[in-house]
Amino acid sequence: KNLTLEEFKRIHEEWKSTELSIRDYCHNTGFEESRFYYWRKKLTETMLPQAGGFVPVNLFNRNGKLGMSATGNPKEATDHVPCEVVYPNGVILRIQSELSLETLRSLILLYR
Repeated sequence: KNLTLEEFKRIHEEWKSTELSIRDYCHNTGFEESRFYYWRKKLTETMLPQAGGFVPVNLFNRNGKLGMSATGNPKEATDHVPCEVVYPNGVILRIQSELSLETLRSLILLYR
C-alpha cells in the first residue's frame, strides 16, 4: 500500500510511544524497516527549516558518552538518528551513534 506523509506521521507517533527500536517495531508490526527509514527521512525533511536556518539540537551526557537529539528526547537519540556537520569545503561528518566528547572533538579537528 502506498502511504501518505500524514499516514506515516501516525505510524511514527505510534512507534515513538512504544519506546522500541525501529528494528523491533518493524519486526513486531511487519512494517519494512527500509521503508520506515525512507518515510522517516521524508518526514524529517518536511520539519527542517528553510536553507540557512538552524535546527535546535539538545546534547546530553550518558555514562561519559555524548548523545544528540533534535527533539529533546534522549531515547530517540539512541535510535541512531544521524547528525551531520557540513564544512564549507564539502566534507560531511555524519555522527550516527553516541561517542565520547574527546572523540567528537578529534573528528571535528581532523577536518579543519
